[in-house]
Amino acid sequence: MRMAIVVVGIVLLVIGAVLMFVPVVDQGSQTVSSTSAVPGEVVSVSGFSLTGSIPVTITWTADSSVEVAAATCSGSCENANVSQVSGVTLQTGTSGTINLNQPDGGEVGVFVVSASGHAANATFDIKTALTSVGSILIVLGIVLLIVGIVLKAKPKGGAAPMVAPPMADPGTMDSPPPSA
Repeated sequence: MRMAIVVVGIVLLVIGAVLMFVPVVDQGSQTVSSTSAVPGEVVSVSGFSLTGSIPVTITWTADSSVEVAAATCSGSCENANVSQVSGVTLQTGTSGTINLNQPDGGEVGVFVVSASGHAANATFDIKTALTSVGSILIVLGIVLLIVGIVLKAKPKGGAAPMVAPPMADPGTMDSPPPSA
């Protein structure tokens, strides 16, 4: 039983770490035109992370060569001042992948500009980590690991049988004590 609790604790730690740090949840696709009034998309990823940031992966493709800019903001990217923006990444081409760490409660902004000056469309696929679930599983894993280590192991052969104390001879119980 004790070993099973330790194994379950380790499994929860591993699953929690994967969910916390690997972007696996698809947040959907957005297609943005370089000729739009605002040629970009601002995405808010909800969740909480023990590390203070949520891993985000943005995979993008375009129908012609474009320049893509992505950044994270500690508040709103739409009204951000320079002190709120971090993780600015620029890429040029027809496809790419961008990895960012969005601060808890922040947003991610992705923008596209046509490299040739002609209209171009870019599609962004955004994936995030399940940091809230990962955090909970890590805490549960640590608790089970500690409980499994602290629990006392059962004796291998079972409990020793109780041995009754020797009984006095019934014939000697009625006789008076020896006199001196």
